[in-house]
Amino acid sequence: MAKRDYYDILGVSKKATADEIRKAHRKLVLKHHPDRNQGDKKAEEKFKEIQEAYDVLSDAEKRSRYDEFGHAGVGTAGPPGADPFEAARRARAGGRGGSSQWRPSPGVSVEDFDINSGDFGSIFEQFFGGQQGVRPGPARGGPRARRPEPQRGEDLEHPVTLTFEQAARGMTQSLQVDRGGKIETIEVKIPAGVKDGSRIRIKGKGGSSGGEPGDIYIITHVQPHAYFRREGLDIYLDVPISIYEALLGTKVTVPTLDGRLTVTIPPGTSSGAKLRLKGHGIERAAEKGDQYAVMKIIVPKKLEESDKAEVEKLAEKYPVNARADVGW
Repeated sequence: MAKRDYYDILGVSKKATADEIRKAHRKLVLKHHPDRNQGDKKAEEKFKEIQEAYDVLSDAEKRSRYDEFGHAGVGTAGPPGADPFEAARRARAGGRGGSSQWRPSPGVSVEDFDINSGDFGSIFEQFFGGQQGVRPGPARGGPRARRPEPQRGEDLEHPVTLTFEQAARGMTQSLQVDRGGKIETIEVKIPAGVKDGSRIRIKGKGGSSGGEPGDIYIITHVQPHAYFRREGLDIYLDVPISIYEALLGTKVTVPTLDGRLTVTIPPGTSSGAKLRLKGHGIERAAEKGDQYAVMKIIVPKKLEESDKAEVEKLAEKYPVNARADVGW
């Protein structure tokens, strides 16, 4: 089966910037990662295809070879049974009148070999390196092929979905990450206070290509809470109270991240008033925010005529200019 175009896989144009490629890769990884598609073989294959495309297009040198020679330039071209030397020959012949027609040679697949650098020495090593006592030498009349320097492994991104509470207080989670096609389980400490879209660096657990391994960046997705909302390190909670409770005062038990607490609402409390619960907000390092209970006054929707008269008497006795400070 012919391999798909890497730009099509990531959904970007051939003129896409490095930042556009990174953003497209991150979006697709969040959608197709095996952790979000347990047991879905198609999603797993799609994820590997995305990683393969990103590995090439995020590397300036690989991308340049791919743009010029296609899959042959990065060692992934050709149908099964193709001559492994043909891709390199076609790459070298390109622009010099050489033929671009593929010449199949039965018995060997180009996908079995690494032709990333077009270095024939490395290809010979794959043919003969396993034979005892045989070492590849320099081509007749030419210099010995130079071994490529070990390259730093690529950085990987891994999405993690957290509840509001897990993001606020931190946690340790086992994650399965794809490192070069091999699924590896690692323990990751999610620090308290992460937000939606936070990036957590795990050093040395990224891709490996013989040199220094790359890093993994954990990308956090925080689920919204049913009734808490976050602003910085503070948490806000709307607390409905009746007009009578607002007038006379009352005690209300409210939820916090640390359990339930009873707060005292003083008489004459207005809608929108905030009561501070110190130290019950978001943790981050040595900092800790607060929780605020925001009053929402609920009034009766229907009154009898006699009740309306009583309310009018109260309004006359205790006048309130509700819009005195609005500025409009």
